[in-house]
Amino acid sequence: MEETKEIVKTDKFGDVTVFVAGDRKLRAFLTVHDIGQNHKSFHRFLLHEDMKAILSKFCIVQITVPGQEDEAETLPNDYKFPTMQEMGTEVIPQVLASLGCKTKDVVGLGVGAGANILCRYAMFSAYDVLGLCLLECSAESAGFLEWGQEKITSLQLNMKGMNPTSESYLIWHHYGNAKHQKLKEVHAFHDNLYKTMNPHNLACFVETYMARTNFVDKLKTMKCRVLMVTGSRSAHVKDVERTYSAMDRQNSEILKLDGGDVMEDNPEKLAESMLFFLQGLGLVASVVSRKMSRGSSLSRDSQ
Repeated sequence: MEETKEIVKTDKFGDVTVFVAGDRKLRAFLTVHDIGQNHKSFHRFLLHEDMKAILSKFCIVQITVPGQEDEAETLPNDYKFPTMQEMGTEVIPQVLASLGCKTKDVVGLGVGAGANILCRYAMFSAYDVLGLCLLECSAESAGFLEWGQEKITSLQLNMKGMNPTSESYLIWHHYGNAKHQKLKEVHAFHDNLYKTMNPHNLACFVETYMARTNFVDKLKTMKCRVLMVTGSRSAHVKDVERTYSAMDRQNSEILKLDGGDVMEDNPEKLAESMLFFLQGLGLVASVVSRKMSRGSSLSRDSQ
């Protein structure tokens, strides 16, 4: 996937790094990442064989939350980090407008904090968003335990830089109860945290996510279709279930897949579910899943 790096200057929050792939005349496929990650966290899934035909129909726009780029410079002490609401209602609309992408019928894919941001964008730009696939999304404010863990994480990041306490929380946040079975992936995540993430900037993002406001009572106002996804061993299953229970059932559905990080653990099933979801929106009608294609081939061969 050939992508172009763009720097978008926003009104209040400085430069935002965006990576764009595909024809900008096509409908936008927007991604927003979670804490402890950046746009690269989507690459393995987006480059999966089952996603190639789907994404050929879109302009892929991957937004990096300020300061979360690889080897980013430390944000100034007086920098006003955007809130979750400001990311959704100010940063995303400005980015799409600046890039010259289609701002109507946007499709979004978000994980954790990024999914929360996309929800806010969809409620603010209600008639611009066609559908969202939200992984490990919570519309609630942080509970006492989560708040405490994230507070300690951000304090330690600011005082010590990347450290075992913060790393341990972020691994649990991403891999949940599957972390002991995902040693290779956890090791790669560890290396990325220590080698490429700016700890001060990450602390800012963690603090912003920790301070997120509750919008459960507003979920039924969302006009777009939503596919909620969680992993069976994720740390966020209950949060996702409570968020889904507050949604309009005619416009939403929930998918539970095996594993902790569903993009890594179950990419084929997630890609197939996204294909059916998008086709339900009237998109990518000509795309056939590889599973169905293989089934057709076997059927023809047996005749």
